Amino acid sequence: MLQLYNSINPNLYIMKRILLLCLLSVSSILMYSQNIADFISVEPLSQNTNFVFPSSTHRFQKIIEEGDALTQGGVLPGNTDFTGYVPIGGSSENGHLSINSELTPGGATILDISFNSTTQLWSTSFSQAIDFSSVVTTARNCSGTVTPWNTVVSCEEALSTSDANSDGYNDLGWCIEIDPLNKVVIDKLWALGNFKHENIVVHTNERTVYEGADSNPGYLYKFVADVAQDLSSGKLYVYNGSKNGSGNWIQLNNTTPAERNSTLSQSVSVNATIFNGIEDVEIGPDGMVYFAVKGESRVYRFQDSNPISGTTVPMMETFVGGMSYNITHENGTTLTNWGSGNDNLAFDGQGNLWVLQDGVDDYIWVVQSGHSQALPLVKLFGISPIGAEPTGITFSPDFRFLFMSIQHPTGSNSVTTQLDAAGNSIGFGKDISLVIALSENLGETLSIPNLNADANIKIYPNPTDDLIYFDFNKPYLELEISVMALTGQIIMVKKAETSDNLSLDFSELASGFYSLEIKSEGKLLARSKAIKK
Repeated sequence: MLQLYNSINPNLYIMKRILLLCLLSVSSILMYSQNIADFISVEPLSQNTNFVFPSSTHRFQKIIEEGDALTQGGVLPGNTDFTGYVPIGGSSENGHLSINSELTPGGATILDISFNSTTQLWSTSFSQAIDFSSVVTTARNCSGTVTPWNTVVSCEEALSTSDANSDGYNDLGWCIEIDPLNKVVIDKLWALGNFKHENIVVHTNERTVYEGADSNPGYLYKFVADVAQDLSSGKLYVYNGSKNGSGNWIQLNNTTPAERNSTLSQSVSVNATIFNGIEDVEIGPDGMVYFAVKGESRVYRFQDSNPISGTTVPMMETFVGGMSYNITHENGTTLTNWGSGNDNLAFDGQGNLWVLQDGVDDYIWVVQSGHSQALPLVKLFGISPIGAEPTGITFSPDFRFLFMSIQHPTGSNSVTTQLDAAGNSIGFGKDISLVIALSENLGETLSIPNLNADANIKIYPNPTDDLIYFDFNKPYLELEISVMALTGQIIMVKKAETSDNLSLDFSELASGFYSLEIKSEGKLLARSKAIKK
């Protein structure tokens, strides 16, 4: 087995062993007190064939990929978008994962997933495509939401004036409520209005919904249900007012099929405020409502005078976007343009806003709690592979796990691969749904068994501040030691003619976990992990 070792004297070895165990215990406490938004920004560069993220502190695991077989027949479609985690009984380790497919015709797939606390990996036990025939059809299922009562709402980013079943409603341009437990459609939510929907957010009062039209002109809406947990009837309002000041909610006619079909024309008639493509809408921990406007390169936020009875908006402002921000990364600080395409939003447990970008660089931004345009606090978590945009995004209730998808990547990305937390080689050439977490919360955390027990390689100190040493029980020739990020990317390679006095310098590496691969004369001797303090 690979082991920690000191050859100076036994007493010193025992003392160091005790000290190291204490260090590991303290380190574990510190690490487990960390949050998913604790990372050093990646360098703001152009997309490449890999999924770029802070690999020294975080890991990802593949949940499912385009073309993978479903347990109940068929395969996962492409253009994966909203990736909604629905907890079972409030659990962060046992739930349903609802994945939209932004295609025509569209679709949604429900997976039953669970987390193994021993292997620290997720697995899927059941997967099924939703049958939308009860509501005629669906198309371009884009983003969505998980309701407070644990149903899924999948949103159609498409319009159609056809009425195939003669029920009086347009066939497309609605939100659809789904029961993820039984994998069935509940109904289309006609009362939420007819327009190109990106997503909705449901207030904890279980009556109020905020949503926007993903079009230009697009509009901001508020819906108040007559009965909690029942979005089939209620009052629908559209916003009229300033984007940097105050405004009002204007009630629309919203009872008959004809009235519900005419949401957009009614919005025009009351001179509603025009936005260029409203994407995601979320309610922040401060009670304010945040919404991304892709065509205006901004995330706005506003106060509602009262989520149920209020008809005024006392304040609206730009929260983030429309300017450049200094991104501090391992190689320095880079002034980086926010750019266009801010899309999906989600808040983590510390009140940081995660913003997924569709367009330009397809970045994953994290806007830290306490940010303002005057005193920016913006970090860069990730960069999607070439041709792709990051989509989804939801968190587990305890915010340990982030679920998201990578949509429409370039097929040639598969020429390079990255290792996920389960040890799978992932080539980002297909749509894929992922779970992301801090390294200690996903996959193996410390050791991998020696592949060649005869090698008996001793590695010390581990963790290390700078140098790490290797002792072999017998001589080896033509040694090659590769140091890799947990994504599989090679960080450093050390070659030596013999195994005598072999060491590696970790002083320039970022803190975190690294994989070691040790070869002799081209043959693999062992794999292990090393920790840079």
